Amino acid sequence: MRKSKTLGKAHIGSEMSQSDADDLSLKTGKLVGAAFHATRLMTYAAQSRRPWSAAEAAKALEINPSTCFNLVQTLVAVGWFALSESQGRSKRYVLGSGFVNLAHQVTARKIDMRSVMPHLQEFADRWKVTATIWHKQSLTRMELVAAASCQTAVNVQMPIGQRLPILMGGMGRIMALQSRLEPARREALFEEMRWDRSLTYGQFMSQVRKAKRLGWGVDDGYMNRSVTALSAAVMSREGDVIDYVCSATMFRHQYSASTLPILADALVNVAKEVSRVVYG
Repeated sequence: MRKSKTLGKAHIGSEMSQSDADDLSLKTGKLVGAAFHATRLMTYAAQSRRPWSAAEAAKALEINPSTCFNLVQTLVAVGWFALSESQGRSKRYVLGSGFVNLAHQVTARKIDMRSVMPHLQEFADRWKVTATIWHKQSLTRMELVAAASCQTAVNVQMPIGQRLPILMGGMGRIMALQSRLEPARREALFEEMRWDRSLTYGQFMSQVRKAKRLGWGVDDGYMNRSVTALSAAVMSREGDVIDYVCSATMFRHQYSASTLPILADALVNVAKEVSRVVYG
């Protein structure tokens, strides 16, 4: 009977009310009201089964009617919303082509990931690890978009859609210097982290600089003292900013320190396949 160890859980709220704005903790940034309400409007539009008016949206979302109308007009102007053909007495709206096209692009990218799954699974089985692909979901979070577990009695299971801090694990050694994080914000994010093994910011940055030089980084039990997480950057055409990372998660001491560079070279090859899929 196979056993597995699951790392981490992600909780993502499906809706946000007006009062949620007061509860948001943005220690390293400022909540922008217009952007907050615009995202709520887009969620409202995506969930609506029929055309809706600005007045209906304002009432449902508890937004000032004038503010809501102006936001709707702005989103119409940039293509996120569009006027419904059956307007009636008042203007009614539906999702626009910009929103729909973006959804199609995201869906296509996720479908494209299927083409790298054989490479990911082959790597996982060969090295007896859990192989994953992470995408930068925001300036501070990474999201798991693909995973392959090795076919062994005991392995590490990681759920698709899981989100982790951008500085966590091997991927944190990659993203710390290659994700447009300002130095002050990077240090603030590090101070919010909780490590299983003691790690200073100076030690972390030393590992980060080494990872940038090599093209791959490793977290040897700092994230979780029972596992080692090795990551390789998925290089974009420009090569200066990283949005995707390939990782290999294994039980700590599963491989010697001298073997990790060999495993890393194999993971870098998987990252190159992902780069071809994502960037062409």
